[in-house]
Amino acid sequence: MSVEWNDIFRLPSAALAGRRVPKTTLTKNAHLTRLEQKALDKVSFIEHWATVQKSSTRIPPHVDEERDIQAVVFLRCELTGRSAAYAELARVIHPCFPNPTVLLLENGGEVCLSCAVTRMSQAERGATVVEDVTSTGGFDPADPLYASLLADLALNRMPQGDLYECVRELSWLLRLGRLTGSLGFYPSCAPAQRVRLLELSSERDELVARRNTIAEQRRSRDLTLNETAKLRMEQHEVEGMAERLFEEINEICSKGATS
Repeated sequence: MSVEWNDIFRLPSAALAGRRVPKTTLTKNAHLTRLEQKALDKVSFIEHWATVQKSSTRIPPHVDEERDIQAVVFLRCELTGRSAAYAELARVIHPCFPNPTVLLLENGGEVCLSCAVTRMSQAERGATVVEDVTSTGGFDPADPLYASLLADLALNRMPQGDLYECVRELSWLLRLGRLTGSLGFYPSCAPAQRVRLLELSSERDELVARRNTIAEQRRSRDLTLNETAKLRMEQHEVEGMAERLFEEINEICSKGATS
């Protein structure tokens, strides 16, 4: 399945590229390690889908002491279907580009959107580094649960002040998309509560990772009964903390929906 991405983003035709990116080009230009090259085996096709910049969208660049953002690059990636290693692929592909990048990852009937914000390197003059990566996680784009997210991704709904404003808003929306599956609804909140919702979202990601680690440890056959009991108690505690976080997230979003 190939998603009609411009039905979602609604970019002007001048922004669309539609050019194949050979994986060998990434490997060579980004000096990928052997392990990173192996991760790219999970991708069957990479396309430079679009570039959002002043000449194509009239959104001005952002230049200051920290950043020089002249464009935001969109890449469409078809996965082989053998693995939905979204986080691993984002970790490999995003740093290959000096610009902020948006990955449109397709895996059969599932998609994942990932956005990387960049800044200038403090260690190497003229170089850029990935400052922040946010992704939705995998979801079915036909699922009505995600309809509001996809509608919000249209370019005309984004801030037009400069490209940094635009990519930060996109990053924010993808974070909301990540919460959608867990909450059972697309969250929205008052602007004054955004920072708090981001904090809760980050804490939630940490708790999910911790819970998954504990669950993996509990599968070991080498554990003693005492060790198993301790892990079970720890997992119960982590799940309780996650539940309390979701209650606070629900409260913030409920207020946002009525404000």
